Amino acid sequence: MFAKLSPLWQEAFALAWEAFCRGNVPVGCVVADQDQRIVARGQNAIFDEPTVTPLAGTSLAHAEIVALSRLSKNGHNMADYTLYTTLEPCPMCLGAMAMAEIRQVRFAARDGWAGSAALAQATPYLAGKKINLFWEGSSLELFQLALSTAFELRRNHPRKEVLLRSWSAHCPEGVLVGKHLYKEGFFAAAREQGLKVEQVYGAVLENYARKAWVEEE
Repeated sequence: MFAKLSPLWQEAFALAWEAFCRGNVPVGCVVADQDQRIVARGQNAIFDEPTVTPLAGTSLAHAEIVALSRLSKNGHNMADYTLYTTLEPCPMCLGAMAMAEIRQVRFAARDGWAGSAALAQATPYLAGKKINLFWEGSSLELFQLALSTAFELRRNHPRKEVLLRSWSAHCPEGVLVGKHLYKEGFFAAAREQGLKVEQVYGAVLENYARKAWVEEE
């Protein structure tokens, strides 16, 4: 299943899973050139130490910001690049993409809470950037939201129910699978056992296919 994904999505989700295992928001991002070669990588690092990235430990350390911070203006034609991120960009990240001259953005899952793709047309400045945003959806969205759900349940944030409801509005199955596998202890075990992202991805999709999560509805 995972092997059928493009290498760019495989890498983005590998970064998201690494972030999850370190206790960070599970979002991964890659920037690719016209030949599909990765020129920059990023993963959420807001709870990391600065040794991971200079932005680590700050609220700015979103996956997309980390990736963009690794691209200097010299030697990079940003308008020719495509940014792949596992979750719909927030307002800060969308603004950073516009300022960095990124014109092609692909995101795996919609974010009903902070997702800001709609802001691409919100002001004359942003509209003038002509950012093309494409939502991938399908199993990518299911996996990302299952992972995000498990993270929020583990973190036990005061507004977790608001977040889960916002994601359920777009992909209820992803949230239900995430809840089910979290309660079963799957994600904790996968983290402790050092499972690879392809193994976790396969388990999430298998759980969905077996409808083991239906009892949680």
